[in-house]
Amino acid sequence: MIQPWTLRILAATSLGFTSCAIPAHEALPGQDEVATQPPLMNGRGKVTSISIPDFFPLQQSGQVLLYDARPRFFYSLGHLPGAISLPISGCDTEIAKREPEIKAALAAKKTIVVYCTNHLCPDARTLANHLADFGHSSSTLTGGWESWKERELPTE
Repeated sequence: MIQPWTLRILAATSLGFTSCAIPAHEALPGQDEVATQPPLMNGRGKVTSISIPDFFPLQQSGQVLLYDARPRFFYSLGHLPGAISLPISGCDTEIAKREPEIKAALAAKKTIVVYCTNHLCPDARTLANHLADFGHSSSTLTGGWESWKERELPTE
């Protein structure tokens, strides 16, 4: 018997909603290419990884700014508590809009953490690299959404 959530994922996949498939720097029609490029920060931000056991206490204590790099459709099916949807499609523009939020989190000594579907999905690393282009260090969550679910941790 096929589970209802499996049918939703199969439907999304057949409609072309796949994670890890959209080029991050692709300009949308009618957009000025210059407006979508990050300010050059000479690679000041660093990208690291963080395991779930190291991440969980930070998340529980409110010491993370958490971004979900998966497409919004998958975010709407479920996500880590407190996660903000920030898919890689158009992420440079979105990061620029979120600068006040990011700066406030960093001023509060929060860690920026990014995740995507699983260890094979490059979206978290891609988003983290874009954050680094803006000068913000971040960590990718090892194993992503699937590892979180496997451990039966809370979701929204």
